[in-house]
Amino acid sequence: MSPTRTPEDPDLLWNVLTLLVWLGIGGVILLVGVIYVNPNTPVNPFPPHPLPTLLSLPTLDGEGGLPTISPTQTVPEISPTPLPSTTPTPEPTFILATPLPEALNPTGTPTPPFWYAFGVQGKPNAVSAALYHPERTCDWMGVAGRVFDIQGRPAIGIRVLLRGYLGGKSVNLLSLTGTASLYGPSGYEFTLADAPIASRGTLYIQLLDQADLPLSPQVAFDTFAECEKNLILIDFKQVR
Repeated sequence: MSPTRTPEDPDLLWNVLTLLVWLGIGGVILLVGVIYVNPNTPVNPFPPHPLPTLLSLPTLDGEGGLPTISPTQTVPEISPTPLPSTTPTPEPTFILATPLPEALNPTGTPTPPFWYAFGVQGKPNAVSAALYHPERTCDWMGVAGRVFDIQGRPAIGIRVLLRGYLGGKSVNLLSLTGTASLYGPSGYEFTLADAPIASRGTLYIQLLDQADLPLSPQVAFDTFAECEKNLILIDFKQVR
């Protein structure tokens, strides 16, 4: 008879398997450690990409400032060319009728503001209306005068405006030079009241063109309660 075989010890098999597992774990730990220390090792299945080449920057100067760059071309400086100035042409002043010769040559005309063609000649003068109208004593008060061109000749056809307040009433009157020839060929006249009334600077007179644009500044004047001062004379003269 052949001898009887005894079954192998099962613990030995498990011990061998356990040893193999621990050896595998140790090998894995060792492999991970090698890859961690040197990622470029040939045993690394996923090596890292190579680092890019560093860019070489210019060296700073000794004072720590940026390098000086010298320009290769200088831009010429351009001076602006001044534009030619234009001088406005003044509008002409029209006088409607041919002036007539004047016996007296008026003098002493003050210079008005530069934008007016006419200025008042002398100061408003209060006289007795009886010098021109003997019948006008104390039952009349008014304003009259003359207008002359730049050569001292009568200027006819110019509108004369009289505005303001007198005795608590509004005054708004319009006349035309050449309509009161008693004072001269370019004379004008306004009737203000049927008796002398005193006022101080509440009335003014002004020359206008045919479009009602001012030809002279506004000239304020006073009136008086005396019968011998019931006519205010105001003359104008062209200055440009």
